[in-house]
Amino acid sequence: MRARSRSYLVLLFSVFLVSFSGCERQQKTLEQESPKAEGWRVLGPGGGGAQYEPTISPADPNHVFVRCDMTGAYVTENGGNSWRMFNLRTVVQDFEFDPSNPGTVYASNNGLYRSEDKGRRWRLIYPDPANVTSETMTGDHAGQRFITKDGMPDGSIAKVRVNPANSDIIYIGLSPSWRSDKPCRVLVSTDRGANWKVLAEIPGRRVLGIFPGSWQGKADEATVLTERSCIRVSAERGLVAELSLPVPSIQVADGGKGAEGGVIYVLSGISRQGDEVSGGIYRSDDLGQSWRQVNGNLVAEGSAGGRLPSFRTLAVCESRPEVVYLSCSAFRVMEKGYPQGYRGIFKTENGGETWNWSVTVAGGKVLTGNFSGGWLKKCLGWFGNPSHLGVCPTNPDVCYATDSGRTYKTEDGGASWQQVISEDFPDGSATSRGLDVTTNYGIHFDPFDKNHFFITYTDIGLFHTFDSGKSWNHSITGIPRQWRNTCYWLEFDPAARGRIWACWSNVHDLPRPKMFRSGNLVNGRQQGGVSVSGDGGRWWTLLHKGVTINGEYRKGMRLGAVCTHILLDPESPVESRTLYVCDFGYGVWKTVDGGQTWEVKNKGLKTNFNAWRMALLPGGRLILLVARGGVEGREVIPGALYFSNDGAESWQPMALPERVTAPNDLVFDPTEPKRMYLSCWPLNVKGEEIGGGLYRTEDGGKSWKQVFSEDMHVYAAAVDPFDPNTIYINTFNSAAFHSDDRGENWQRLGGYNFKWGHRPVPDPHNQGKLFLTSFGGSVFYGPAKGVPGAFEDIDNLPAQRW
Repeated sequence: MRARSRSYLVLLFSVFLVSFSGCERQQKTLEQESPKAEGWRVLGPGGGGAQYEPTISPADPNHVFVRCDMTGAYVTENGGNSWRMFNLRTVVQDFEFDPSNPGTVYASNNGLYRSEDKGRRWRLIYPDPANVTSETMTGDHAGQRFITKDGMPDGSIAKVRVNPANSDIIYIGLSPSWRSDKPCRVLVSTDRGANWKVLAEIPGRRVLGIFPGSWQGKADEATVLTERSCIRVSAERGLVAELSLPVPSIQVADGGKGAEGGVIYVLSGISRQGDEVSGGIYRSDDLGQSWRQVNGNLVAEGSAGGRLPSFRTLAVCESRPEVVYLSCSAFRVMEKGYPQGYRGIFKTENGGETWNWSVTVAGGKVLTGNFSGGWLKKCLGWFGNPSHLGVCPTNPDVCYATDSGRTYKTEDGGASWQQVISEDFPDGSATSRGLDVTTNYGIHFDPFDKNHFFITYTDIGLFHTFDSGKSWNHSITGIPRQWRNTCYWLEFDPAARGRIWACWSNVHDLPRPKMFRSGNLVNGRQQGGVSVSGDGGRWWTLLHKGVTINGEYRKGMRLGAVCTHILLDPESPVESRTLYVCDFGYGVWKTVDGGQTWEVKNKGLKTNFNAWRMALLPGGRLILLVARGGVEGREVIPGALYFSNDGAESWQPMALPERVTAPNDLVFDPTEPKRMYLSCWPLNVKGEEIGGGLYRTEDGGKSWKQVFSEDMHVYAAAVDPFDPNTIYINTFNSAAFHSDDRGENWQRLGGYNFKWGHRPVPDPHNQGKLFLTSFGGSVFYGPAKGVPGAFEDIDNLPAQRW
C-alpha cells in the first residue's frame, strides 16, 4: 500500500517528458517569467478558435476590439502587438465607439456596458443595476440573464449605435432568445443610457444594423435592418416607415456617410432564374428607400461551370463608403479547361462597380503571397475566408479580419495581411499575444524538467512547452488529420523516459450535450484513438490497429473511437504497461501490452456507455464516470458511477448523490484515498438547477455530502499537493473557488472571472500557484488563492452571491 501510494503521489504531482536541447531561448520558470507575479496571465500559442466583430476606433486605428463565441472579449491599443482579455459575464455581441469621444466605447450582450477609459473599466447601463433583482446562470452552458424589477425588455443586444450628431442618443437592437417567438425590438435612450423606451418591433431573428438618420440630415431618425425587414424609426415618434429590402432575406448590413449622404450595403445569397441573377451585394444611397445591385464583375468572372459565387460578409469604411472589403467563400474560374475554386477577400474602391482580389486562396495556398498566417497556417494549413471584417471608420487602408482561428489585419489597403494572435519564433514555436480562444482539458507535467509540460486542447490538438510557457510547440506529427481536432488527455510513463500515451478524437467539446446533436457521434463520422510517443511528443505512432503475433491477429481498438481519457497502472510491468481508455458512447478499453492490443471491458455497465473519465485509487480500485447523455427529442439519459476491483473485468454500480445525473470529474485525497470529491453538472428542471455542485465522501463513495451549491456548474476539483485540506474548483459561473477546510467554507479566487472554467491544476513546482483550464480562454496561471480585492472589469455589477 505504501509503495503504491508513493507512485500515485508522483503521478498526482507530475508526468514525464524529455527536455528539449535544441531550444536556444533562456529557460525560465513560470514564477520568473510572469510579468505580474500577483495577478493572472494566459498561456498558450494564441488564437485557435473563432473570432468575430473587429471594431476599430475612429480616433486611433491601433485601438481595436474583437470578440469570440466563448465569452471572452479582447482589446488592443497597439495595433495587435498585444491584447488584453476582459469578461462581461457572457458572449459579447457588438462594440460601438462614441464618435464624439475617443475614450468612450460600448459593448453589448444581455446587457449594455460603457467604458470611458478605452475599455479598461466598464459600467452596466442597461438594465440599470438598481433595477436588477438577480442574475441567473441556467442550462448546460450556464446561460446568463439579468432579472429586473419592472420586466424591462430583455434579449441579446445584437447592435448598438451612438448618434454621431448627438451622443446622448443611443439605439440598441434586441434580438429574441432562440426559444422565443417574439420579434426584434429597437430601444432608444436620449439621456446617454439613463432611461430607455421601446421604439418599435421589427420582424426578424437578429438586428443586423442601425444606421443614423443624421447621415441624411435627419438627426432624430435611424434605419434599422434585420435579416428580413427594414424600418425607419424616430427617437421622438417611434416607427416612422416600413421600408423594403431588395431581396427576401439578407445576411449582413453595413454602411457609412459619403459626400452625398448615407450609404447602406447589404449582402445576400445569389441565385439565378434563367438569365436573371438575384442576390449578392446591394447598395442604397438613401438609407434604405431604394436599392441597386452592385455585384460588378463578380458573377460574370466567378461562375465557371455554372456555379454562382458565394460571399460571407462585408465591411464598409464609414467615412469613405465607396471602399468595401468582401469575404468570398466560393469563386470559380476556368483554368486549363477545368473549374478552379478560389476564396479569399475582395475589395472595391468605387462603390461596387468593380471588385478586385486582395487575398486569393486555392487548395490551401495563398496565391497572392501576401498573407502571413503564423503557426495556425503553418501547422494546420488553416485559411478561413473571414467570418467578420472591420474597416477603420476614418482610414480605408486599415481593415481587420477574423476567421475560425485568428485575427489578421492590413494597414496598406489590402496589399498585405498579417496575423495578430501570436509571436512566432525561428525554431517554429509560438506564444500568444493575449488573444486566446481555445478550450483545454489538462496540464501535464514532466517530472524530470519543471519547465516542460503539455496542454491538451480542442480544435488545435496538443501543444507543449520547453521553457515553462514562454513558447509553445505543436505536438501532432504522426497524428492523422482526422484525429487532430481534440486531444482530450495524455498519460506519461513515470519509468520510461520519453514514453507518452495520448487519446484523440474529431468530436470536440465533450461532454457538452450539444455534441450529441452534432451527428459526429453516429453514422461512422467519428474518428479517433490512442497514440504513443517514445521521444517526448515529437513523433506519435497510432495504436488502434492491433498486431499479428506468431501469425495470430490480436484485436485493436475500434476505428473511430471517441477517446476522452486514458489511465496508466503504474504497478504494471514497464515493458508491458496496463492502460485503460474511455471511449465515449462505447465504453472502456483495456490493454496489458502498452497499447498493442485492446479489449472492451464493459461487463456490468448498463444502457449508458458515455464513458468519460476514470480514477485509479491506491489499492487498485477503478472508478468510472459515465456522462449524462441525451437523444433527439431532448430525452435525458442519466450519467452514472461504477467501480471495479478486478482491473475492469467487471463493473459494479456506485450510488450517485441524490438528484445528481451528471458526474463530471472525481479526485481523491492521496493521504486518505477514501476521501473523494465529485464534481457535478446541474440539470435544469422547470427553471431550477439541480444536481450540480461538489460532493465529498469520507467512505469511498458509500455516502456523499454536498459541499458546494447544487445550482453551480462545477467542472472539476483539485486537491492541493502541498496541503490536502485545500481544495480548488472551477465553474461555468464566471468564478473559481478554494477551500482550506475540505469544502466546508469557500472563497472566490479574486481577479479570475472567465465565464466558462474547466479544470484547476495546482502547480507542483511553485507552491501557491495555480493553472485554470477553460472552455474557450486557454489556460490561466496565477496565485492559488487569487488576488483579494482585484478589479474584475465591471465597476457596478449588481451584488453577486459570491
